[in-house]
Amino acid sequence: MRPIRLASRPRCGTLPGAMPTDVHRTTKTPWPPRGLTGLLARRIVPAGADPAATDARQALGEFEGYLSTGISIALSITKAALGIFSGSISLIADAVNNAADIVSSLVIALSCRYSRRPGDRKHPFGHGRLETVAALVLAILLIGVSLEVAGSGIRRLLHPEACTAPPWLLAVLGATVVVKAWLALFARILARATRSQVLDADAWNHTFDIASTALVLLALLGTRIGWLQLDGWAALGVSAFIAWTGVRYTRTALSTLIGEAPTAADLARIRALAASVPGVRGVHDVIVHAYGDVRLISLHIEVDADLTVTAAHTMAEQAELRVAQATGAKVIAHADPVDRSHPDYGGAEAFLQRLVDAHGDVSGFHDLRLTGPAGGYDMAVDVVMHPEVPSVDFHDEFDRLRDRLRTGLPAARRLDIGIETEGGSEHERRRVYAP
Repeated sequence: MRPIRLASRPRCGTLPGAMPTDVHRTTKTPWPPRGLTGLLARRIVPAGADPAATDARQALGEFEGYLSTGISIALSITKAALGIFSGSISLIADAVNNAADIVSSLVIALSCRYSRRPGDRKHPFGHGRLETVAALVLAILLIGVSLEVAGSGIRRLLHPEACTAPPWLLAVLGATVVVKAWLALFARILARATRSQVLDADAWNHTFDIASTALVLLALLGTRIGWLQLDGWAALGVSAFIAWTGVRYTRTALSTLIGEAPTAADLARIRALAASVPGVRGVHDVIVHAYGDVRLISLHIEVDADLTVTAAHTMAEQAELRVAQATGAKVIAHADPVDRSHPDYGGAEAFLQRLVDAHGDVSGFHDLRLTGPAGGYDMAVDVVMHPEVPSVDFHDEFDRLRDRLRTGLPAARRLDIGIETEGGSEHERRRVYAP
């Protein structure tokens, strides 16, 4: 495989979550690593390059997938032959486990190759989610294999048989553990350097393969002294390792595909970046979408209503640029004009801020509008609730907000209150209270 040429474009990490965690990273991983891993990896990504860049990460993932496929084929054939010779059901189960690794490694390699394809007419945001789909396929395969291995273990417990385990067989099996240990280390080094979810999953898969083979070794040693049922128990132990890995990565992959909310720290960072533009009075309605390495961020900025359309548009573009440069995402900013000229605006704004500070379920407010004469105005405001507050409780929240606004702002006659969830995708709910 020839070294790739890295594109100089913004990038984001691939860890689960709507916002990439490497946004906050300030140091780069040394590249390439030392030893045999570095010798192999340098053939794919040249020294001094960023291994977490999109093209580099996916090329390294493809290489690891093909390498793992070849090694898994050799290990599966070797263990199957040893299992047939020895009559060990746990060793044959371990061979089946390695056979499943062949399929999963191919899925990883092919997904990394096709996830590098650029966006097209049907998939304008690229094919980056194929990596997560690959992790899900790998996980489902592992769960299926674990059930088959468990069944074999139970059958061996019900009908124990003696196994043949000469020293040379144990030595060969020990050598397969060393090979798997190196492959697990290789995948883990690449996973840390590239921050790839699927490589991390494969590293853990190889790690549990080591543990399962160690159980098989223990079982074979046990049969040499007459503990015949130890082979069946070892098979059940192998199945438990495989199943735990599969369930873990099924949950992670499904969560990523469904769509995860950005963290509070990510939201605060985006707001701070957009608010740093001179003239921006507030930032709200921040939404983050992830398509593999492609991130889309939309947000609203509050600007003075007396600005010209051109000035407001320029301010929105500046906010987009600052957020995009810091996160590597594509950013869309919408400018909301806010009229602060009403004589009671300052007092209403200050009261709402005190309400936010005192109300644990409310995280903020925006789009405050006052119309009508001083001392008897109509007020409209959008209130933002914390994500932990279920939408079914909004009915009670409306009434509580109405009562507090009536008490704290007696000059407000008509109340137009909107409630939305921070970072949520649900439609805003509104309720109007007449004077």
